[in-house]
Amino acid sequence: MRTFALFAAICLSAAAAHAADMRMLRDPKQIARAFPAKSQARVVNVWATWCAPCVAEMPDLRAIDDAFGDEVAIVGVSLDDMIPGTTMGKIAAFLDKQKVRWPNFFYMGTPDALADHYRFDGSIPITIVFDAKGREVWRSKGQIKKDETIAQLREVLRRNR
Repeated sequence: MRTFALFAAICLSAAAAHAADMRMLRDPKQIARAFPAKSQARVVNVWATWCAPCVAEMPDLRAIDDAFGDEVAIVGVSLDDMIPGTTMGKIAAFLDKQKVRWPNFFYMGTPDALADHYRFDGSIPITIVFDAKGREVWRSKGQIKKDETIAQLREVLRRNR
């Protein structure tokens, strides 16, 4: 019996290690708190599973996350709550399937509040880059272009040195 309990505990901890980092959010002002203090560039990506360009850019965002390590931090903001019946668990499963490891918020506030906070028209995906002091330095409307985004992030990091 102890062997089974130990095996179950190991399996559960391994599954938890791969679970998506999902958090509920109502106030867009709280997003900035999700970034580690040591990150020199902070990327906010607003997306949804029902948005084809959002899903298509996930591998590029994953490659960017892998390329920069701790210097660049990404936080996703999912607008999937706009669709009735969508749960945070469904979004976490989607992120696990996409192998996304950066924090993601399941946004439950009003879309207008988020759009006002980040000054965009509500069209997604949108990716906004901030420097370490929280100043916006670049944004991309629509699906990101990986090479252009990497170049912009390198420039932000160069300026912060």
